[in-house]
Amino acid sequence: MRNPVRFNLLTVALAAAVALPLSEATAEGELNLLTWEGYADDVFVKPFTEKTGCVVNPTYVSSNDEMVSKAISAGSATIDLVSPSNDATMVLIDAGAVEALDTAKLPHLKDYYPAFQKPAWLTKGDRLYGLPYGFGYIRVALKEGAVAGADSIKALWDPALKGKLAIWDNLESLYLAARYVGVKDVYNMTDEELEAAKQALIALKPNIVKFWASDAEFAELYASGGIVGGNTTELALSSIWAGGHPELTEMVTKEQRGGWSDSWMVVKGAGENPCTYAWLDWMSSAESQAIASKVTGYAYANAKAFDLLDDATKALLTKLKTNDPKILNEVDWWQPVARRGKYLEVFNQAKAASAP
Repeated sequence: MRNPVRFNLLTVALAAAVALPLSEATAEGELNLLTWEGYADDVFVKPFTEKTGCVVNPTYVSSNDEMVSKAISAGSATIDLVSPSNDATMVLIDAGAVEALDTAKLPHLKDYYPAFQKPAWLTKGDRLYGLPYGFGYIRVALKEGAVAGADSIKALWDPALKGKLAIWDNLESLYLAARYVGVKDVYNMTDEELEAAKQALIALKPNIVKFWASDAEFAELYASGGIVGGNTTELALSSIWAGGHPELTEMVTKEQRGGWSDSWMVVKGAGENPCTYAWLDWMSSAESQAIASKVTGYAYANAKAFDLLDDATKALLTKLKTNDPKILNEVDWWQPVARRGKYLEVFNQAKAASAP
């Protein structure tokens, strides 16, 4: 999904809480994955290999840039499947590095939330090029009572929050500033809109005590009393709540929120490997995605996975609103940024600028 800390490593013991039915068909062979840490843990791989005979060889990456570069340069000679985020998927599709899916081989797709059955970031020429997996929203959260009437991201610019916020060291924070000044399409900003977003982010700097780099860093800052909120993720919120701080509240804002979605994509030519679709079948099932939700606190694309969760995990995901189809349709899902270099330049200028 992103450069900061990814999912917690899964454990075989937790997997035992959910049944693991797989297709009766055996594939046998090897499967090479280019993915995020946690997406090819033994909790998924062991039952898959036992049932299909497919040996899984994962290679982990730390960024979408790395995943895209390696997928394009290496091809199916060394990689069968990749799992990029939605701001990188169309780059791979347009480059011809991945192939359209045979949806007839993906029976669990019908159980997906409607927003993930044929999302724009995986569709070209009416063909589906990826199978959505984990997803999440970017949150704006504040300690209860920190400011009055917090129903807009404009609350973050309140002088009462001077020196009390942590903001993500990521382009998502430039998007936040852009939404603050009314930009509608934050992924395709003009130079004028980028300048307005930069000035808004600079204006926020008196309130920023830290640009955080990992979910754990944000959680630690809050737990220690160093901040009262900022923009953050499900993982950080879950950790903070579990640590005895229910007073940190996600703001329901008038503005759209950003969202990420990882998807399994088949490297061109790898669809001929019988293990490829066996893996897609397993990883798209409600059973496997329920295990992932139980351990990570993230939500997954198969709507039926929610019903397999224990009450505590259901309560958490309901609180995070990740099982609400209406919200899924309202999220401003990440898109490729054609002028990514320019965006990064502007973002870095804002971070380097002196606080007003």
